[in-house]
Amino acid sequence: MGKIVPLPDNVDRHLSLGESALRNSNFAAAVPHLEKAYQRTPVFEVGRELVQAYNGLEQSASALPIVSEYMEDFLASAKDTELLYDTLLALPDYRFAWAMLAHVAVIQRPPLQQRIEDAEAADLAANQPALEKLAKELKHLGGFDAHKQEQVIKELGRLPRQLMIEAARPNLTDEDVHPAVRISLLDALTAVGDREPVTVLGYQTSGEVVPDDLPGVLNDPTLLAVLDQVQRQVGLGDPELMRATVQVLRFELGYLYPFIDQTITDPKQFAYDYLHKDSAPLSPAMQTLLAWLGEQTAKLADMA
Repeated sequence: MGKIVPLPDNVDRHLSLGESALRNSNFAAAVPHLEKAYQRTPVFEVGRELVQAYNGLEQSASALPIVSEYMEDFLASAKDTELLYDTLLALPDYRFAWAMLAHVAVIQRPPLQQRIEDAEAADLAANQPALEKLAKELKHLGGFDAHKQEQVIKELGRLPRQLMIEAARPNLTDEDVHPAVRISLLDALTAVGDREPVTVLGYQTSGEVVPDDLPGVLNDPTLLAVLDQVQRQVGLGDPELMRATVQVLRFELGYLYPFIDQTITDPKQFAYDYLHKDSAPLSPAMQTLLAWLGEQTAKLADMA
């Protein structure tokens, strides 16, 4: 009987073949092997090579889930950060690219910012009519129905920074733009470091803010304080209720940003009232607020 030679593990075989094809810039051959290796061993080291292969095939959109999953890993070294920016600028997603600058090593920021600016300039030179058309649509979101607003907002990252800023600002005071969309636009201005004051329409109020000075809706101190109170008041006795309530409130309280603290002056009391809204008397102001939040959430169903 001849000597039995064990076959290599399928994961190792696919990884080896994928890496060999990648080294030879044969991206079409590399992708299927690296996809199989990553499916069976979903770790950063394999995902990074799959991202390279996707980028080589000009399929950077396929790389985005991996980039999002391992963002900290991609930011951990200069070489991997460059690969991250290869992906973001190939998409392109300029909003994401500008936002990530705050998280890269300080020494890398100037050259990466220059990369973004060069990519935006080249994009404008090649695609100016299409980009200006998108910017015009974005600037007048209130003139569209809810579904169209949602479609246009998904293209926000496609616009170079200055075009995006100029197009986003008018919507922040437009009552016909859903609060969730307005806050997404405001968060985008924060992400790209907009330093110019802008007026924002809020719940029963409006005010001027500098986007770059804001924490971002998910990091708003009052929102976080309310969620903390909900978790404390529900406790571990009903973890399902706690998770569901936190999930809904994280979303609904975002409609009040960036003036959440003006509407909710006592996070502990608000959490109590919210949790007992069906069994305890509420103040007229609280009733009005909860009704408004519910109406906004119902309107979002039209945008799905």
